[in-house]
Amino acid sequence: MKLDHEFYQLPLTFDIEQLQTEIAQFDETDWVAHHESFKGNSAIALISVDGTFNNEFKGPMKPTPALDKCQYIQQVIASFGEVIGRSRLMRLAPGCEVPLHSDINYHWHKRVRIHIPITTNEDVIFHCADKQVHMAQGDCWIFDSWKYHKVVNDSNEMRVHLVIDTIGSSRFWRMIREQSLVLGEGTHLPRKHLMFDTRAQPTIRTEHVNFPIIMHPSEVSALTQTLTEQIVSYQGNNADNSKAFIQLLEDFSLDWQELWSLFGEDRAGWSHYHQLRQHTLSSAAPFEPLVMVDSLTSAMKILVHLIMGPCMSTELAQQQATKNSAPPTNQAANAVNIATEQLPAGLTRNSPCPCGSGKKYKQCHGQLV
Repeated sequence: MKLDHEFYQLPLTFDIEQLQTEIAQFDETDWVAHHESFKGNSAIALISVDGTFNNEFKGPMKPTPALDKCQYIQQVIASFGEVIGRSRLMRLAPGCEVPLHSDINYHWHKRVRIHIPITTNEDVIFHCADKQVHMAQGDCWIFDSWKYHKVVNDSNEMRVHLVIDTIGSSRFWRMIREQSLVLGEGTHLPRKHLMFDTRAQPTIRTEHVNFPIIMHPSEVSALTQTLTEQIVSYQGNNADNSKAFIQLLEDFSLDWQELWSLFGEDRAGWSHYHQLRQHTLSSAAPFEPLVMVDSLTSAMKILVHLIMGPCMSTELAQQQATKNSAPPTNQAANAVNIATEQLPAGLTRNSPCPCGSGKKYKQCHGQLV
């Protein structure tokens, strides 16, 4: 999520000894390597889609068996009083790093990740844009994930953080505005400590709705406007290329509104939405190296991961139907097949993804249809 500053320290501290005791119960087989094979990066899922270990963002979030074993971590997560998304224990091995990247997808457009260090030392440094900080054990931080960031563990010890994803209610953001400390803007921070309570029975509220089956046109309009503003603000763009790309965004938003007025979320419209989406992607692909939002990020990449992929998540409707023991009708099944198989002209599922990620289409935004 875009923030006004790179780092905020929250006015909260936690029982580090109890946190360390609870993570010590896990052995090496419980830690799962990073899905992109980043060296030394591993995790244990605590809250995830359907409560299993996966890398999914779409679908109802539930506690995992690992969280059931962690009485105090449950209390920590519940203490925020927020609706919680994906949450994990994230581990970084000695001498390794979380590679430089930015989180520009739909999940991170409105969410922040709360970091609570459990095991760390002063040689573990979190970088975000031109700022850097060591997050001390038991403290609590959020950061601007939209900016490029990385973590370097230049020590001989394992680093473990509890990370909690949330959109945050007005209460949460009031705490950020009025009680939290911006990095570099003071040192005085009155903080509230959460004691471990052996009798507590915490209630954790988790996300049940996080992606739209068919995105409402008002949200499409807002997201395309956000991307337009980023394109305009980057001075390295050619004016004609920017104008043409922005026109594509406007056309897509207007045509999506037209389809919505006909179909809404009805399955009968799924193939039409998908055809519009793929037509827009094909038209935008030639601008991949030409229109940027900053020196490292193309407008096409954001278009794919912030708008085009998330604007249709028809597989969620099928999952709901399966859970309700209602087999899909032939019409529904055909709509899903159409929506997931039609590709832009000249593009196959084994073609390079037009977003410029270097991956095959089927391994990148083709997974999002």
